[in-house]
Amino acid sequence: MVEFVPYDEKIHRAQFFELNVKYVTWIFEEMRVRQNIDVIPSIEQTIREYVEVSLEDLTTVRPPKGIIYVLEDEGKMVGMGALKELEVGIGEIKRMYICPRYRGKGLGKEMFEKLIERGKEFGFSTLRLETADFMTQAHKVYRSAGFKEIGGYSGGEMPEWYRPNCIFMEKSM
Repeated sequence: MVEFVPYDEKIHRAQFFELNVKYVTWIFEEMRVRQNIDVIPSIEQTIREYVEVSLEDLTTVRPPKGIIYVLEDEGKMVGMGALKELEVGIGEIKRMYICPRYRGKGLGKEMFEKLIERGKEFGFSTLRLETADFMTQAHKVYRSAGFKEIGGYSGGEMPEWYRPNCIFMEKSM
């Protein structure tokens, strides 16, 4: 049975790291195939190094400033999603990813709804997210939850050189 579990550094660190490597590898491969962008030379580090650095910031989030959920199936991590404070009153949804075998079952939408609900509980008046333009299925989920496109925002993870290939969205709570 698939369960949504709050991230616990002591229990989940190794699997969470590997799931993020899968996620970033998938993103970079999609960028290469769909947009002819080779990210590795631009970031000047390996995917594993990139993930290690990016997780330093993400895994420090704790309620009420944010939360990370992992999706587990019989002890195996098969998905994730995070919410973190960008600035007072504004949260950002990050790292939404469901392993391919588990897609199409509504788990991504359920994760998204959990993160939105927690954003309300934490008192965020606005939620934001950034997504690659090729993630069209995710865009449908975001729009169905009331997210609207905006011109962009600061504080996100996407590097400046990739921002033209991103869609930025926001929802007032």
